[in-house]
Amino acid sequence: MNTRPPRSALRACAAAAGIAGVAFAGEPPRGTAEFIDQHCASCHDDDQKKGDLDLTALMFEPTKASNFATWIKVHDRVSAGEMPPKKKPRPEPAELAAFTGAVANALTRYERDQDALNGRATRRRLNRTEYENALRDLLHAPWLQLKDRLPEDPIAYHYNKIAAALDMSHDQLGHYLEVAEFALRDVMAQQVERPQPTVQRYYARAQRTFTSNTKKPTNEPERMVIPVNGYVSQYELLGKKGPMTVGDADPATRDIEAFVEIASQYDSYRMWFDAFNAPLAGRYKLRFNTFSAWVGPSSQEPGMPPRWWIPDLANVMPSQRTEPVTVYAETFPRQFRLIGKFDAPTTPGVNEFEAWLLKGETIHPDAARFFRSEQGFWRYRNPLATEQGSPGVGFRWLEVEGPLVDQWPSAGHQLLFGDLPLREISSAAGKVPAVIEVVSTDHAGDAERLLRNFLQHAYRHPVAETEVQRFLSVAKRVWEKGGSFTDAMITAYTAVLSSPQFITLQEKPGALDDFAIAERLAFFLQNTVPDDELRAVATSGRLHDSAVLRAQTERLLASPKSRQFVDAFTDYWLDLRKINDISPDPVTYGDYYLDDLLSESSLEETQAFVTELIRADLPVRNLVDSDFVLVNEKLAAHYGLPPVAGVALRRVPVPAGSPRGGLITQASILKITTNGNSTSPVKRGAWIMDRILGKPPSPPPPNVPAVEADTRGATTIRQQLDLHRNNPTCAGCHQNIDPPGFALESFDVAGVWRQRYRGVDAAVPAEVGTARLGQRFAFHYALPVDAKGEMPDGTPFADIYEFKKILLRDEAQLARNVASQLVTYATGAPVRFSDRAAIEKILGRTQKNGYGFRALIHEVVQSELFLRK
Repeated sequence: MNTRPPRSALRACAAAAGIAGVAFAGEPPRGTAEFIDQHCASCHDDDQKKGDLDLTALMFEPTKASNFATWIKVHDRVSAGEMPPKKKPRPEPAELAAFTGAVANALTRYERDQDALNGRATRRRLNRTEYENALRDLLHAPWLQLKDRLPEDPIAYHYNKIAAALDMSHDQLGHYLEVAEFALRDVMAQQVERPQPTVQRYYARAQRTFTSNTKKPTNEPERMVIPVNGYVSQYELLGKKGPMTVGDADPATRDIEAFVEIASQYDSYRMWFDAFNAPLAGRYKLRFNTFSAWVGPSSQEPGMPPRWWIPDLANVMPSQRTEPVTVYAETFPRQFRLIGKFDAPTTPGVNEFEAWLLKGETIHPDAARFFRSEQGFWRYRNPLATEQGSPGVGFRWLEVEGPLVDQWPSAGHQLLFGDLPLREISSAAGKVPAVIEVVSTDHAGDAERLLRNFLQHAYRHPVAETEVQRFLSVAKRVWEKGGSFTDAMITAYTAVLSSPQFITLQEKPGALDDFAIAERLAFFLQNTVPDDELRAVATSGRLHDSAVLRAQTERLLASPKSRQFVDAFTDYWLDLRKINDISPDPVTYGDYYLDDLLSESSLEETQAFVTELIRADLPVRNLVDSDFVLVNEKLAAHYGLPPVAGVALRRVPVPAGSPRGGLITQASILKITTNGNSTSPVKRGAWIMDRILGKPPSPPPPNVPAVEADTRGATTIRQQLDLHRNNPTCAGCHQNIDPPGFALESFDVAGVWRQRYRGVDAAVPAEVGTARLGQRFAFHYALPVDAKGEMPDGTPFADIYEFKKILLRDEAQLARNVASQLVTYATGAPVRFSDRAAIEKILGRTQKNGYGFRALIHEVVQSELFLRK
């Protein structure tokens, strides 16, 4: 029994003592004690303590994050009408308004006081992606691959841009120093003379990695490449040691020689143009001469059962369809970068695209639709084989033009060393590559001139003369100790690129100046440093003008570099960076396992979808449901949509009756929110609550075990959750989390529509499928999917169609979440209690056009949250 006197009695004692006007230290907001005594204490005192919350003992201690969060929770639940609970007498409206107003005023006043001292966010450093982009743009070196050389950035409030989490240590600084020096030396001229671009053709029939696959045992024909002349099979060359090509003796024939492959590449079955390695980092044109083909089935031997899935290597013919080819730049050992894709045509033809390559990278094409024949599965079968034969892709040659040099020395080298001459210093033994040195006859004069120019480009605000002299002293120390002028300058530049002025955003509490606005805007919408035009506008002092700021925002959004914003934003807002963290279970879902084309296409789909929302200023309701999708052939088949041809994404209307349209039914999202061998309504439901609705559920209690799906299929996850919710500790959260998750149960681990679960219960007749690796696999259809549910307010839904309609009843909340996510990403600080009014202003200004995505970005940029630290 609680015998403590009510807080109102304590206030009365204080008044009698003559101290009524003085607040106790840590005392709750004035005017709240009576409300708590009357409407809350019966459940939330030191005796009942429901929800582990004693409001009668709750002081106001805003410096403690947990205490501040508790008061926000109290405010929000009372404001929403969730507390006092419905079974309790409801307070009068005036009482509610007085209570919530008192709490809101106290919370807001505290945060505003802190803002006056430090701003909304502390000073933050660049994360590793921003640092990579900053060096690429500063040094005019788009090929640089730097972020994986830096430690992973901490994540808070979903993002790797949160100032409070991006700490700086000696170890972190050491990595910045190493990466900066690496980038500077990589950008320096690697030779004295201008590199002359060459056009070199590499024939597939002359590549060791292709020809090695002609020596396979004949009992694995699917793993062999078939030599052809035009479409005429030369299978008789298989297994022979002689040359696979006519070579220089017959150039016309050599140009139509090819290898046809039936399988995609995996494990030991890998082919690349091994004769090519990029001589220098830079831009190259790649031309592929390819074609799609058809390989007939093996003929039936007398007295033997038919084996039509075995290809007849002697029977190659034209195909009636194109085949997708993905192209990777490969650095050994097995480090791949996707650099392009195209459709191999039905008749031999050339596909061309440009790519930035690193020095030493080679080119690795892959027939992306085909199965991957892993060694060890001797009973594998091509899932694309039919009684009429198997599809194939023929590779004739790769032609490489480059490096394509726009100027020499490069713009990056000239930023570092201007027009100072170069010389080559060879080693005495000649066993190591020559060293390129910059020649200076006036170390001090050249260094000061070069450093001043470099700082004006590297710093994102005016450069003080003291900064020039500070870094000049770094260079002097090197050459005074016998170091070369080149090393001295690289050392000074490394120091600049590791200094607080470069690796942190220069923002001060209060209204941002034009340079800070330019910096914040560029890192928001392009994830990199301000370009020349934005810097010029900041220098002119006009960027704080609303119209000018809007015009610059439009310009940055229209730039190709806005792709860097979309990719980085969706990587963290939607967790797209995790798309390959979990692979479908090869036992139950072997048909999706190792399907890179599916993963790459679904990732691209979501990025392109968000890009389209921004480009066309589409309403945020499209996040839940849209009348279009962006799909290629792979995704259209995956989603059961009318077929489209080719590997490129295109916008198509959603057919009537299809569950597709919107973000939440895309394959990338549905894959990210599974565990690989089963779907999880809890995981998917929590994701929807958090990332789409902006109402993140509380973390589960530490002593409650997670619900693991029954892979046998004897019980559904819904049945297990029903038992889980019998625990009162779990029931409160699960009534919010589970409904969105149940609505998505009609989609399996890869986002395919289903009516029954898959399981491994041997008591159920098996279904036989063919996995991506070619081996047969068995799965069992388990219990029917039940996608119905009930929202916390009691609104029922039968399936994903009705669930979407329920979500769209509150478009303002969808927009509120998007605006909050954008503010958090753009400013490096989460939306706090005192920021809510600013968010509502953003919503008010975008409501008339349905909360357009582009309009939300504009209003975020124009808001006080963005324009003040």
